Amino acid sequence: MIRYALDATVLLRWFILSKEVDTAKALRLRQEHMSETIELIILDQSLYELIDCLKENAQYSPDLISQALDSLTYMHITLVSYEPAIAKKAAQIAWEHDISIYAAGPIALGAQLRCQTVTCDEALYRKVATLPWTALLSRLNF
Repeated sequence: MIRYALDATVLLRWFILSKEVDTAKALRLRQEHMSETIELIILDQSLYELIDCLKENAQYSPDLISQALDSLTYMHITLVSYEPAIAKKAAQIAWEHDISIYAAGPIALGAQLRCQTVTCDEALYRKVATLPWTALLSRLNF
């Protein structure tokens, strides 16, 4: 089974629908996971990033945020807690590519699990595109 490490930008596309091309791909990625044809993996920090983004969105109340989190639980996405090896790799990636440690975390997760890390953040992707396990969702073929 193909596995993908996701950052919070992909999760955000599931809940704040936009007309961007990658929104449809993000929803398809979620559906493929629900159909058990791929496995999606996230760091626990990505949930907090998602909650923060939803909190800042005027359309989301505490109840809607709770429902969004419940839906993620229902999807059985693999959730990875803090691991020293991933944290050290994230620090290295953040330093070498001049990105935040929060952005580097999912990239380090992909490196650790030997799977592609997927993001919707084009500016981030431009900084880490030399890392062969990174992918911009709008360019991902699955």
